[in-house]
Amino acid sequence: MVTTAQPFANVPPRHLPHRPLPAYRYTPGHTPHPVTSPEGHSAGQPAPTCVPLTCANWPEHEAWLYGVDLYNASYWWEAHEQWEAAWRLADVGSDTAHLLQGLIQLAAALLKWNVSNARGRAGLWRRGRDHLTSVSANPWLGVQVPMVVRAADDFFRRYPQALVPEARQEGRPAGWPTGPVLQLVSATDATR
Repeated sequence: MVTTAQPFANVPPRHLPHRPLPAYRYTPGHTPHPVTSPEGHSAGQPAPTCVPLTCANWPEHEAWLYGVDLYNASYWWEAHEQWEAAWRLADVGSDTAHLLQGLIQLAAALLKWNVSNARGRAGLWRRGRDHLTSVSANPWLGVQVPMVVRAADDFFRRYPQALVPEARQEGRPAGWPTGPVLQLVSATDATR
């Protein structure tokens, strides 16, 4: 069963509200592929590019922040595309590479969850979790990594299958769950 992904009930405010969200959330096998289909929402557009993501530039890094906004709005495939641009520039084995790879795999696990592919979800989350738990600093690039890992573990334990929206309330199904969202914080905020 495939449901239309909705943002989780605990979604934080966007970081780049001036950047429009894509016309639809890509769901493999159910919506046009964003890039390869002529009807795709990103067909004919260049792949995302960026400068390397660093501790100094993350609060203004457009691809990173737009990826966070997309992920939190349940545009999981689209978020991965933004983050992949930064991941390709990260030093192999660095905290930045592990964080980005872990979040890309978490987004992919949520895509699999959304199409009720439990095996795919479990494998992707296991690998993503391994990357995230390899990040030595906390927070890193604004992400409180242990909190994200706990939230994803809890979410997948509580909801091993995609939810079927029965009733809608303000654009979101009534009782829609909280989930593993990314609430970015500064290092100063995290120590308070």
